[in-house]
Amino acid sequence: MKVTLIQPYYFNIWESISLAYISSYAKKNYKGKLELNFYQGNFDSDEEIINGAKDSDIVGFSCTSPTFHHGVSLARELKKINPGLHTVFGGHHVSALRELIDEDCIDQIVIGEGEKAFLRILEGDKDRMVYGQAVDFDELPWPDRDLIHNERTVALCQKMINKRIASFQANRVCPFRCRYCSERNITGLFNRKTNPVRTRDIGDLMDEIEFVARKYNLDFFKFIDATFDTSAEFVIAFCEEKIRRNFTLEWECMIHAAVSCKEMFKWLKKANCNQIDVGCESGSPKILRAMRKGTSIEKVIEVFNWAKECGIKRRSFFLLGMPTETREDILMTEKLVENIRPDVVGFTILCPYPGSDFYDHEKFKDIEWEKTDEYSNDFWRTGNFSNLELKEWQKYLTQKFKDNLAWHHKVMNNSPVSK
Repeated sequence: MKVTLIQPYYFNIWESISLAYISSYAKKNYKGKLELNFYQGNFDSDEEIINGAKDSDIVGFSCTSPTFHHGVSLARELKKINPGLHTVFGGHHVSALRELIDEDCIDQIVIGEGEKAFLRILEGDKDRMVYGQAVDFDELPWPDRDLIHNERTVALCQKMINKRIASFQANRVCPFRCRYCSERNITGLFNRKTNPVRTRDIGDLMDEIEFVARKYNLDFFKFIDATFDTSAEFVIAFCEEKIRRNFTLEWECMIHAAVSCKEMFKWLKKANCNQIDVGCESGSPKILRAMRKGTSIEKVIEVFNWAKECGIKRRSFFLLGMPTETREDILMTEKLVENIRPDVVGFTILCPYPGSDFYDHEKFKDIEWEKTDEYSNDFWRTGNFSNLELKEWQKYLTQKFKDNLAWHHKVMNNSPVSK
């Protein structure tokens, strides 16, 4: 059986760890003969993708909302050439809109985690919607980085920022329920009994990092986890193991302020963590509560002070445009940035992605998601601010803190989104 996996185009790209896991799981568990191929829209042209996939038995697409349109256009072309070709779509977009996906070029939809669901499809499951199942890390082989041509994204990082970077997954299921996030559409809502955080064995995680670092000659690595510090104990244990192995490569991770403690940052520094990324979101306690962020302004300030004391770079994310946000709330955000003085800062506008609490299908069903994201959209407005006014506030803050802006802000004028 010939199977082609495709990651459609989006200008801001990382290696497709999800498809790499699906590939390695299928290779381990499928009993028949399997030929797996992979294409990625940032490196492979539409013509190369179509020519390479047209004789496949199954073509699988992994799509976020911004990449869904490109995936559909490729599926339509493939169906024209080979009507018998079978298409499967998975990822955040179709998981969130499962009942509303009606494109005739899509044969099946995978909802949630893809490994077990895609294996069932390979084994003959023909249901229109195939529901994923939780898979423990001890059931998962390492992601198939050869299949996804991981060397291409590593080389791209080197070209753009002079660092050879690869990313890794340490856990599944985020223990938080932020209203603007759609992560729960893949791994489900956190529940201590029925859907707990699944944490990877630290020894196995370090084995993979060391192996990949040697293979691709890395000089930096990062984690794709929405929340790396699912517990301070896990972070400290990871750091201890990294130090024990005398593995000195620099790295970066997403930190939730609520879980952090001062001791954790001491260990992060010892383990050569170069930067923490923190979703601060707002300087207003009222807005943090409305977001269900699960932390406080005081804790955010504490975390940034701890990291600074330890000599760790600090990146912060701020979100404008919550429905009840006022001018006074935004001024509180400005004051918080002045207080914590992040090394890198980004200011986004709420983007109601499918699967988040703010998505309304009647309002947003015609949005061209490939032309919008949280950094730039032309439609979100609130009772207190028009879309233009939100953009003016974003512009004001980015200009005030221009010396520390995140990469995404710096490329916005040349990105497909802003065009």
